[in-house]
Amino acid sequence: MSTVSFHLGELQQFVDTTGATFSSNSIIKRLWEKDYAIWRTEDVHKKSILNRLGWLESVELMRQNADGLIAFAKEIRSAGFTHAVVLGMGGSSLCPDVCRATFGSAREYPQLLVLDSTNPVSVRRIEKSVVLETTLFVVASKSGGTTETNMFYKYFYDKVAQSKGSDAGRNFVAITDAHTQMEKIAKEKAFRKIFLNPEDIGGRYSALSYFGLVPMALIGMDVLKILDSASAMIATSKLLDLKENPSAMLGVCIAEAFKAGRDKLTLIASKQIETFNYWTEQLIAESTGKEGKGIVPIVGETPPKDFPSDRVFVFLRLKNEKASSRLLEEKLGAAGQPMIEIVLEDEYELGGEFFRWEFATSIAAVVLQINPFDEPNVKESKDNTVRVIEEFKKSGALPKQNPLAEANGLSIFCEPSYSAQLAKSAGGHSLKEFLHAHFRQCVHGDYASVLAYVDQNENNMKMLQLLRSAIGNRTSCATMLGFGPRYLHSTGQLHKGGKQNGVFLLLTAEESVDCKIPGELFSFEVLKNAQAIGDYRSLAGRSLRVMRVHLGKNIKGGLDYLHSILS
Repeated sequence: MSTVSFHLGELQQFVDTTGATFSSNSIIKRLWEKDYAIWRTEDVHKKSILNRLGWLESVELMRQNADGLIAFAKEIRSAGFTHAVVLGMGGSSLCPDVCRATFGSAREYPQLLVLDSTNPVSVRRIEKSVVLETTLFVVASKSGGTTETNMFYKYFYDKVAQSKGSDAGRNFVAITDAHTQMEKIAKEKAFRKIFLNPEDIGGRYSALSYFGLVPMALIGMDVLKILDSASAMIATSKLLDLKENPSAMLGVCIAEAFKAGRDKLTLIASKQIETFNYWTEQLIAESTGKEGKGIVPIVGETPPKDFPSDRVFVFLRLKNEKASSRLLEEKLGAAGQPMIEIVLEDEYELGGEFFRWEFATSIAAVVLQINPFDEPNVKESKDNTVRVIEEFKKSGALPKQNPLAEANGLSIFCEPSYSAQLAKSAGGHSLKEFLHAHFRQCVHGDYASVLAYVDQNENNMKMLQLLRSAIGNRTSCATMLGFGPRYLHSTGQLHKGGKQNGVFLLLTAEESVDCKIPGELFSFEVLKNAQAIGDYRSLAGRSLRVMRVHLGKNIKGGLDYLHSILS
């Protein structure tokens, strides 16, 4: 089983005090008894909390259904399917993506792909990567009404039906709650299989339910070994003494770090399991980023040269990793910086880590006195997107906004009140001067986040990481990078509901290809841009420090120019 080492420094005294409070109030015992009052006592929270605690029993439920999952995976393999594509967002897609990147597919099992972007380049790449007739599409949506997932389904069902007609449903599987629109569609279209997930499991806590286990089984992973790892973690998570319960201890530590001003939870993992941190990112951000609070998960960032007082570090390591990769831990230890190290025997211990982090996050929310199971600000961007789409349907064009400045094919946009604020310190009215003024807004305790509505390919990722590093060097603040629209189901709640200590650079562009969506008056390019505009309006409407940069058609040139300005 994995081991955990806590090196807390100045935080230790606060953790000890909270541990005593937990003991006197039987917090861990009450959590397992599903006592909603450990989080919040208001009626408005009671219902949502009690309806989201099924993850505590999901491992046992999946163990009871493991034989069926394994048999279904063998059926798919025997039927000659070469690929499986998960169509989902957030909690429905991130766990499968961890499994895809970490484990790959066993011999003779389908290759797994994950689509969680409305960018038409991303959609087209998935289409070109598979043979439609031998691809199984896993439509994953808890609510059965997730806009992005439904559009993915419409697009690919139409493509498969062009060659298979009424038999197209045999290439589709649904994972959803009972009585949803997606269950209804799956029955009408004769999907090969419908997996009905327990209704009391929220999306971001669903890794150890059908949402995670079905894709695991499809690629030939040993689902029983994953569940064994999770069961072992559950056993230790039931121990009532905080010092003997590393899952609860982890939650208390990251919450006390937040309270001490160390709200930037910097997550670093061994390369083979590094995608796990993106799953953790959405769990932490969406669960804690509300009511003016929020633990800020920092993932994929080049480690800072110094050790700011607003960070706590968590290392997730494989046991066989080379000692040379642990230099940062040694420097942190020598500097007395708080850090936590989790060492895994092998990749299958990620089963336990899925549960550990779910439990730790729920414990952190107890300390912060917030409801970790709701997402009160996510709907804002969704509603704004709907409004933008309606504007498009009426006029045939997306809404226009006058640029603040233009240069080299780039245009920047801000709300009038923020533009006026920047103009006072810009020293001029050029695009470069406004960008510099924007990032001068970053002060100690802030974070800078790049929100990029471009395809998540290797080249874009490399350029955006360079841009991110330049911003970090310029501001000396922690940095985040999110691809739109997937971040809306991950860090979006934190950005809008958290401490409001973010400075945002939202990037839009015109893609070279587009994909029509069957039965809709808009395409994927329109939907992607509507989501970008919708979230920009949501951020700006909260008077947050946000600037939109439109890159135009030359995405590479635009990103290169941005990097040159900010370096």
